[in-house]
Amino acid sequence: MLRASMAPANVVSTTASTKTSVLLVIAAAALWSTGGVGVKVADAEPLVIAGLRSVFALVFMFGVVAVRLRGRLGVVTRLLGRPLVWAAAASYALMVVTFVLSARRTTAANAIFIQYTGPVYVAMLSGPLLGEKPSRRDLFAIVFCVIGMALTFGGELGGGRAAGNALAILSSFGFAGLPLLLRVDQKRIDPALAADAPLVAMSLGNALAAVVAAPAMIAHPPSGPAQARTLVVLLLLGTFQIGLPYVLYGIAVRRLRALDSSLIATIEPVLSPIWVLIATGERPSVMAAAGGATIVGAVVIQTLGKRQADPERARQG
Repeated sequence: MLRASMAPANVVSTTASTKTSVLLVIAAAALWSTGGVGVKVADAEPLVIAGLRSVFALVFMFGVVAVRLRGRLGVVTRLLGRPLVWAAAASYALMVVTFVLSARRTTAANAIFIQYTGPVYVAMLSGPLLGEKPSRRDLFAIVFCVIGMALTFGGELGGGRAAGNALAILSSFGFAGLPLLLRVDQKRIDPALAADAPLVAMSLGNALAAVVAAPAMIAHPPSGPAQARTLVVLLLLGTFQIGLPYVLYGIAVRRLRALDSSLIATIEPVLSPIWVLIATGERPSVMAAAGGATIVGAVVIQTLGKRQADPERARQG
């Protein structure tokens, strides 16, 4: 407490802002982690699930954008004229659509853990694209995240799941591309627009996902005895598993490095098997549990080290 009180106001403000952003990403990851269960429970074609989930998410996020930008619709027009906003939206759409397709063709655990190889790509590209060179602590976290994922996979990547696993790899590309592209644009954009760019990009991404899935939604709408339950599940997925967490993520990503936001979010695949266990009784293997513990430990060490290093760097600056 004494050290904090003696620190310059901008250092304290920076530390508090970083802490808040970390907590927002953790909250978002906790909500994202319910996706595997929802996708498995919904009784519809995979592309229909992806499309309707994005439609409900778009409605929610459009409402947030309308309230936030009330009287400032010119901001949306200017952001929609930026190629990197469209590129980030395309990455988002790729991520959310291929994740659903993957989760229906392989295990939910495989889909989510393969998707979370994304931080490796972020680490590889953050230097050349953003000038955010990974520290030794970052590299440590990446290595142990990969080890944790390998433990979680165990021997479960075979067994006719190749197509689902390949789709999960595509999802990981979208997962990495979203924070990278948003951060690249943030460095080039007018500061007056930067705060709203993530939310607009992700709203646009939901619209793109809905357009891609539109033919399937028209041809194979949810039907049968489970129709009502499926629509409720997709409404909840769109609002609370996609819409709300991406609003939180959009707030946080502006204040965190692309690699930080990706690594902190790896809490999601650790929580996901817990929800699967509660909903279906499916128990993760010992190797999966060990992998999850490895990932959590790596992320905690990386995040705590980042919080300790930031005030010191700010004082030196």
